[in-house]
Amino acid sequence: MAMGDYDALMAKTRAMYGKLLKREDYNELLKQKSVGDVVYYLKHNTYYGNILTDVNEGEIHRGQFEKILRKSLMNDYDKLFCFTHGKIRDFLKVIYLRHEIDSLKRLLRVLETKGTTSTAEESLIFLKNYDPLHIAKLATVQNIRELINELKGTPYYDVLRPFLNEKDGDNLFMIEMSLDLYYVNMVFSKKKTLLSGLDAETVTRSLGTEIDILNLLWIYRGRIIYNMDRSIVLSYLIPHRYRLPMDLIYELVDATDKDAFMQITAQSRYSELFLSEDSRFYDLKFSEYMYDFHRRMLRNYGFSIASAISYLYLKEYEISNIVSIIEGIRYGMPVETIRSFIVGM
Repeated sequence: MAMGDYDALMAKTRAMYGKLLKREDYNELLKQKSVGDVVYYLKHNTYYGNILTDVNEGEIHRGQFEKILRKSLMNDYDKLFCFTHGKIRDFLKVIYLRHEIDSLKRLLRVLETKGTTSTAEESLIFLKNYDPLHIAKLATVQNIRELINELKGTPYYDVLRPFLNEKDGDNLFMIEMSLDLYYVNMVFSKKKTLLSGLDAETVTRSLGTEIDILNLLWIYRGRIIYNMDRSIVLSYLIPHRYRLPMDLIYELVDATDKDAFMQITAQSRYSELFLSEDSRFYDLKFSEYMYDFHRRMLRNYGFSIASAISYLYLKEYEISNIVSIIEGIRYGMPVETIRSFIVGM
């Protein structure tokens, strides 16, 4: 799309961004005592009122509420699709794949822990676009083999078919990695054929930054925490890089302890992520880093596909924040502890 074609898309994303929850909203949500109270506040004080109109906050349970939150994100995709056309719309459909994959991962984890798969149906709404799939039936599978067979007619069947003869639980990590690699490869492949100029540049910057950090976190966990063999750690790296030179990656994989790892990361553009002495907060630092990154992208690259992609990422973080709050309330966590898990506050 030419720059002028982005006027409507940018105006729409800016309007939607302006409705996202503010610090004051999070402060109010933190005061609530139950899931119903959180739903009531969102229903009567925020833009979520539109999707919560027919919801009885006194009866809704957490699973139903999370499904509604994901439906809100799906609705936002549909709204943005209406403001794009041609190759840009086709590329947004590729970005949508990450939510389909997340739905599958949720079900895979339920199967791996021998949980009740019927409860996972509420997590599968992003798979609604596949005609061969019957979501209700998908949510009744008893093992990973049944799940893979139910995916026939979708690209995910071909991705997961090599695991048909594997014993459940043995390869969950490899299955999830295969899905992630499928998504990453699809994005970079479609970027080459569908995007150019500033659009291609912003996608490279966005996904490349995310991949760099995910690879750093994987190296840290694999080598420093679990002392895994270096060849295994290298084999599971996402095979794309943005600002992480391969020689730096080799140095990190060969780091002998946490101090050595941090000294090496200090040479990278992501040094701030590893300043904390407590590695439990690295995932949160990653989320904070990407949240700030997408706010900057939305502000500085509005006349590109970044306006849509970055908004959708920010909406995801908002949903994750709401889920963190209701989980904290359910388990009676102190307010300040819950607050520490809210991204972007």
